[in-house]
Amino acid sequence: MKRMEGKVAVITGAGNGMGKATAELFLEEGAKVVGVDIAKGTLDYLNENADGLAVYADITTNSGIEDIAVKAMEKFGRIDVLCNIAGINDLCRTMDETTEEVWDRVINLDLKAPFMLSKRIVAEMVKNSGNKKGAILNIGSLAAYAGNHGPSYSAAKHGLVGLTMSMAVGLIQQGIRTNCIHPGGVKTDIETHSGGKYSEKGMQMLIDITGKWPANIGGYADTIDIARAALFLCSDESNHINGAFLPVDNGMSVSG
Repeated sequence: MKRMEGKVAVITGAGNGMGKATAELFLEEGAKVVGVDIAKGTLDYLNENADGLAVYADITTNSGIEDIAVKAMEKFGRIDVLCNIAGINDLCRTMDETTEEVWDRVINLDLKAPFMLSKRIVAEMVKNSGNKKGAILNIGSLAAYAGNHGPSYSAAKHGLVGLTMSMAVGLIQQGIRTNCIHPGGVKTDIETHSGGKYSEKGMQMLIDITGKWPANIGGYADTIDIARAALFLCSDESNHINGAFLPVDNGMSVSG
């Protein structure tokens, strides 16, 4: 039996990077996948798979969130897993470089959207039979525990830690587990999707403070490394794991 057989998973950011790697792995492991992205044409691979459903939606809007839930239920009749993977960063902008527009865009996508989408999807998960009704996975960052990234990204990811804890405690009585992965450096096209280039000033500050970057401690992870961790935390293999934060960083978080 495949590890995700019989499960329906909603995965945001499924058009590229970690989200796409996770969606593809879940399909291989028997899941039915509802892939979500805002970029048209990035989800064609799901439309070519009988177990896939592509939903183009803006998860920072109520209408986009409702569209995801409605289409998932119409197609598959249930939702067992939600992976909140879509996100951007502030490209290491310093405080003086962070405009209100940048702040709002990062907070809305990286923190508010996971909450609002989780709230809507939970309303469907609780309808599932049995004691184990669902699993939610958030994608955090090592920036949640450090102040050496841009203020909007650090604030969003730190907030996601609190949100994950609150959801883990608040939803477990309904049979829903919530966990979080903290990636280190990952090989993704984050600059393109975050709308610009990394701030030279912010990057230099980061390097000056930490004295390291992922390449200095073993290199960047591949997206499949994150997907494999997601598979474990969303499968029945982790049925007794709730409120956990799993670093996938090759030891960056403990390297001093």
